[in-house]
Amino acid sequence: MKETAFGVLQLRPTEMWGLTLMELIEMAEAQSKETVTHYEIAYRRTAWLAANLMNAAGTLKQPVTVDLLLGIDSTEDARTINEEERTKAFRDLVEKFNQ
Repeated sequence: MKETAFGVLQLRPTEMWGLTLMELIEMAEAQSKETVTHYEIAYRRTAWLAANLMNAAGTLKQPVTVDLLLGIDSTEDARTINEEERTKAFRDLVEKFNQ
């Protein structure tokens, strides 16, 4: 408990002893989530860079995506749209940003 409070959360002794156990646990959980998010962003940034380098080399038959490098199945989210839907979506964006 002291290692988490003094090390990870960087609390002073008076701050740590003034907290309830639940407050300390919630702070540690929030710090843990922030650390996970930080690493996920770093992985995505590295995969983006790698995908750009691999695609720029021009030696691959199919382009590499960030999701492919991270092992994320993007086929569930992928949806093909026809020309009419694409045009409508583009016009909606133009209207939205030209206001």
